[in-house]
Amino acid sequence: MSVRSHITVRLLRQRDDATRVTSQHLVRVALLLCTLALAATGPHANADRDQVSADAITNLEAYAAYKSGDYDRARAIWSRLAMRGNTTAMNNLANMFDQGQGVDEDPVEAARLLRLAAERGDHVAQLNLGLAYERGRGVPRDNRIAAEWFRRAAVQGDAQAQLNLGVMLATNYGAGLETATEAQRAEAASWLEEAASNGEPEAAQYLELLR
Repeated sequence: MSVRSHITVRLLRQRDDATRVTSQHLVRVALLLCTLALAATGPHANADRDQVSADAITNLEAYAAYKSGDYDRARAIWSRLAMRGNTTAMNNLANMFDQGQGVDEDPVEAARLLRLAAERGDHVAQLNLGLAYERGRGVPRDNRIAAEWFRRAAVQGDAQAQLNLGVMLATNYGAGLETATEAQRAEAASWLEEAASNGEPEAAQYLELLR
């Protein structure tokens, strides 16, 4: 194995290790989103803004229950919110089913919930559904479908999705760095540069491999 190939394999393994814990951070991301929603509410908010604020508060109540280990209460609250189309709740329910927290571990149900949120444009769900396809967890393993979900999140500015899409293109969807076309390499470099500018430290390493 060449040095170049060895580096590629090492980096891909590091990246695979990193993706395994992504779903564990969904709740933390949800908390940030809830806080931002609350901050955006002003005295002249319309009815839709009021509903967003109310859902944000309810999400925080569920998060508090989750953190205290009361998974049944957290699941009940998030289930009600998810039925109303709240994508933060869908993400967090998916996390619970993926991790088996208060429920039997069920990656198929986790992927279903992620898809519901992803199809509503939630970039966190799009990223994590892409990871599910990349790993074959709850859905058939398919790097091309994974790349499409990464792309949807990437165009919304999600730095990890930009990194993942860049790597998919640079390696010809996992076939190997040497098999990528010039067009794939050029697009990969563009996404990796975007990811690097958005704070993804690994992006620079992959860019170096493309030079």
